[in-house]
Amino acid sequence: MADMVWYFGYGSNMKSSVMINRGITPLSIKVGVVPTHFLTFDIFGIPYTEPSFASIALLPSKSETDEVAKVYTLSTTDTSPIPPVHGVLYQLRREDYLRLVLSEGSGVGYDEITVEAYILKTQSDGTKRTKEQPIMAQTLKAKYPRRPNSGPSRRYMGLILEGCKEHNIPVSYQKYLESLPVYGADSVKKSWFQTMGALLFLFFWRRVIQVLARTTKIVVDDSGHCPPWLGQVIVMVYHFMWFWHDHVHSRIWGMGHGDLINYGGRAVW
Repeated sequence: MADMVWYFGYGSNMKSSVMINRGITPLSIKVGVVPTHFLTFDIFGIPYTEPSFASIALLPSKSETDEVAKVYTLSTTDTSPIPPVHGVLYQLRREDYLRLVLSEGSGVGYDEITVEAYILKTQSDGTKRTKEQPIMAQTLKAKYPRRPNSGPSRRYMGLILEGCKEHNIPVSYQKYLESLPVYGADSVKKSWFQTMGALLFLFFWRRVIQVLARTTKIVVDDSGHCPPWLGQVIVMVYHFMWFWHDHVHSRIWGMGHGDLINYGGRAVW
């Protein structure tokens, strides 16, 4: 079994068609929860299209913070406890796992970590954790988290919710995801001026990112990672892109992301 890897997917990878499109065929699939972590959206994306992507962070306990971590956005005063991250456990061949790491940016934006995932099974009275021993699974965590972060695009959140429905992840978790802010054409009203600004931004930066993405796939090593120097170049480009957006472009053309998610401020970060 040394050639097999358990991988915990919590973002768009929960949707089976996403895995298939990446040429990955799981040997086994189970629904799971990682009680020590919660879902975040602090992977930097591209403004005006995909402002953020999913990651996970340690979920603080009540004893550590003297309060239960809450989530709220700048657009509402309602708060609710942050649930632990739910997702899908895939048993993969080693070569498929390396292909997955490559498809997730060749180790540029994510660190690989090991988590204890508990299997969930659907019962007549709801989905509950089994009494089986936890599965030690590999998953990905933001290497350079962008905080505070905005919600993901409506398209990306839609993939996550479709994955939840496909694998019968608890409805309460799905409702939590639906409560988070998203960015999209039907969630942010734009004038023709703002639309023009978005097109101008993407005309340049999409091409830059595409060149970097193609380069990483050419120079990856046997572990699916690109050279450290190239990773640093890519991170610097993303930081400059967001600096340009935050301090120059958005002040003329309007913001390229939606509402921020606070996750309870100091209770989390």
